Parts: sequence; C-alpha cells; structure tokens
Amino acid sequence: MKRSDINKALKARLAQGGTGLSGTWPAIEPQSAMVRPYFEVLFPTQSRTGQFLSADVVEESGMLGVVIVVEFGTGEDAANDYADAVADIFYQTLILPITGGVITIEQPANIAPGYRDNANWRVPLTISYSARNT
Repeated sequence: MKRSDINKALKARLAQGGTGLSGTWPAIEPQSAMVRPYFEVLFPTQSRTGQFLSADVVEESGMLGVVIVVEFGTGEDAANDYADAVADIFYQTLILPITGGVITIEQPANIAPGYRDNANWRVPLTISYSARNT
C-alpha cells in the first residue's frame, strides 16, 4: 500500500463523483485560470504506522481536505450544496479498494462555515479516512 495509491483513489472518487465541479490538485498548477465554481484539494496526513524493518505502510489515518470556491455574491447556498454533494460521495463506511489495501471513510464529512476570500466565497470540508494493508 503506497501513499500515491491512497491519493489516486481519493482523487478518482472526487473527480468521478458527479458533483459538476472541476478542481485543482496538490502540486499541480492549473492550466488556466479556474472558473468558479471549483474545488481545491489537500491531503493532510494525520499519522502513519509501518511494519518493523519494512517500508510498507500498515495503517494510515488522514484527512482529505476539499475547499469549494464560488463567486462572492452568488449566495452561500450554492457552495453549501456543492459541499453536500462532495460529502455524499464520501459517505461514512465507504470502502475504496487500492493496490495492497483498502481505504475506509471513518465518519461523515465535516463541512465548516464558509468565508469570504476577496472575490471568492469558500466552504471547506474535511473527510477523515483510514487506510490499511490487506
């Protein structure tokens, strides 16, 4: 089970989830200016544990961070609806297979209050997961 396998599975689920949004991914510059609405993704890992004398990860707990970005002045409901759509595709108890393991969504997504960022309205949400070898 590799870190890249975890990221790829989470990104694929988000990209193919039918939210109607395009997005930006970590460490990849968008090809052009993003047209709102869109999402931004972060992968802040919380903890990893490994086997003794082995490079393979046994278990990882982490969060998928997604920020929904809409134009300020269009109302918060649209951004909240997009956040709900993302939360729906990462429902609690979801199990995603990956090479050498599985990812389990541990709890419902946490949708935080929106905030203004210049000409944008942003609604962050976090999805907690655990991944383990099989």
